[in-house]
Amino acid sequence: MLSFSSPLAIATTLIVALVLAQALVLSAHKHGHLTMDLPGAVQKFHSSPTPRVGGIAIYAAVTAAWLLVPGLAETKLLSTILLAGMPALLVGLTEDVTKRVSVRTRLLVTMGSGGLAALWTGIGLTRVDVPPADALLALWPVAVLFTAFAVGGVSNAINIIDGFHGLASGTVIISSIALSAIAMSVGDLPLATVALVLAAAVTGFWLVNFPWGKLFLGDGGAYFSGFALAWLSVELLARNPGVSPWASVLLCAYPTVEVLYSVVRRRKQRRSPGEADRRHLHSLVATQFVQPRLPGLPPNLRNAAVSMLMWVCAAVPVIPAVLAPGRPDILLTSLALCVVGYHIVYRRLAASANEAELGQEPAVDARV
Repeated sequence: MLSFSSPLAIATTLIVALVLAQALVLSAHKHGHLTMDLPGAVQKFHSSPTPRVGGIAIYAAVTAAWLLVPGLAETKLLSTILLAGMPALLVGLTEDVTKRVSVRTRLLVTMGSGGLAALWTGIGLTRVDVPPADALLALWPVAVLFTAFAVGGVSNAINIIDGFHGLASGTVIISSIALSAIAMSVGDLPLATVALVLAAAVTGFWLVNFPWGKLFLGDGGAYFSGFALAWLSVELLARNPGVSPWASVLLCAYPTVEVLYSVVRRRKQRRSPGEADRRHLHSLVATQFVQPRLPGLPPNLRNAAVSMLMWVCAAVPVIPAVLAPGRPDILLTSLALCVVGYHIVYRRLAASANEAELGQEPAVDARV
């Protein structure tokens, strides 16, 4: 069971994030010339300028938790997240303000956060339960590079799915709570506590972001929360040998599958993997499913409705991870089924979008 001070720290984290997020909204007239996310770009579905620096509230709330958590183990975990996650946060905030940081730079810096965490703690991804790969990962430099790649990849994947009110933050909350449940089931209470701290910090922001979209996560918030989730997934494996690596994969399955699918799709079209478009699954769910069926809803609520559907994509993979974290046979089968399900849904929605573009169906209003 968690001690009394742990729930207190978690509750305080949520309150700090909520208060600071609301303060960022109320003070937007002072910083908006730097922080506003303007509508109109190809991948944007909002209809009015909105501050996109929600990451500040999340980082500050996690810092407050670092001051309040009861144990040394929790403090060490949060210290790693705060220190190693700072480059990811800062490069994202720089993009939020300047809109001039390249995709490659952001990817490399978030990977750097993963590598820094591994070097700082001496912990890395040293096993994937595939013998040839595990032999390579036994070499520490290889493990550090692989950890940096995996953590940076998840951080960027969270940013990629940050397209609708509450989508990315809700996904992080779902995955963090699931990670906490797994840690609790194997007796790792410090990790369970810190995962709930992350969920609480993101929830404080989420309460301002969903459903009306008064404040956006921004690149800084997406990269930092994605880094924290990915790093705690690494810690889960390192601290608990009985947990399969595929449990951690399923915890981050939806954003990971989305980014991999996007890279393959764009490569086939001979386009840059970092090029923005409206062909992500969440974009197709919006234009081909939600908007035609809910035309009478205010735009912000249609935006939020997309997130509610996409949270199913985040929740389904984590269920087998929570129920059978030590069963790679069940986990691999579940992962395969999730990928197949994603592919089937995506192909149906993409075909509908293609028909609409060819004029075989009425064009769908893309304003959300």
